Amino acid sequence: MDDAKEISDILDKYFDQIEVEDIDYVPWDDAVSDVAYLLLIVPTAMLQEYLRLKGQNKNLPDGAEFWKATNLRERLRHSNKYHGQGREPLGDILDFLGRDVQADYQELHDHGRIRLSIYEIPTEFHHS
Repeated sequence: MDDAKEISDILDKYFDQIEVEDIDYVPWDDAVSDVAYLLLIVPTAMLQEYLRLKGQNKNLPDGAEFWKATNLRERLRHSNKYHGQGREPLGDILDFLGRDVQADYQELHDHGRIRLSIYEIPTEFHHS
């Protein structure tokens, strides 16, 4: 079985446990415009299975790599489950999150889940 199929299987297994917590545009330092922002709550077991598949001995996978490798963006776009959360339309935010992204984790009191923040990396900045 190839990595892409196994990654897809992992996503299939845990997709219903993923929650969209927030969707918005937020300021980013000297960027000309606000950046797209998506806040997800994901099962830590999904991240651990992904790490095992990749043969990585870390606590958490690189968030941006995980976002792209799992094609989670398109799964969210085509899911009827995730629409109406946050302040902005999910589809609009996902359009921007197909480019370069930065992703960070934040631990929760529920050790079975973790917060994954995904930000669009801006391309235009104000000049000083």
